[in-house]
Amino acid sequence: MAKAQSNKSSTAAENDLAAVIQQLAAMREDIDLLAQAISNVAQKREATLSADFAEGLNAAKRYVETTGKSAERQLEGAVAVNPLLAIALAAGAGFLAGALVRR
Repeated sequence: MAKAQSNKSSTAAENDLAAVIQQLAAMREDIDLLAQAISNVAQKREATLSADFAEGLNAAKRYVETTGKSAERQLEGAVAVNPLLAIALAAGAGFLAGALVRR
C-alpha cells in the first residue's frame, strides 16, 4: 500500500512538474512577443521623435533668425537717432572689457 501511495505521489509530482514546464515555456513565448512589441513601438517612436526634433530645431532657427534681424534693425535705428550716445556706449564697453582682460 505504501508503494501505491508512493507511485501516486510521484506521478502527481511528475504531472505538476510537466505543467510547470509547459507554463514556463508559454511565459517565455509571451515574453518574446512582448519584447518584440516593445521593440516595434520604440522604433516607431524613434522615427517620430527624430522628425519632431528636426522640426523643433528648424522652428528655433527661424525664430532666432527673425529675432536677430529684428534686433539688428532696432539697433541700427537707435544708432541712427543717437549716434553720439552709441559711440560713447561702445567706448565705455571697450574700456570695461579691456579692464577685465587686464586683471
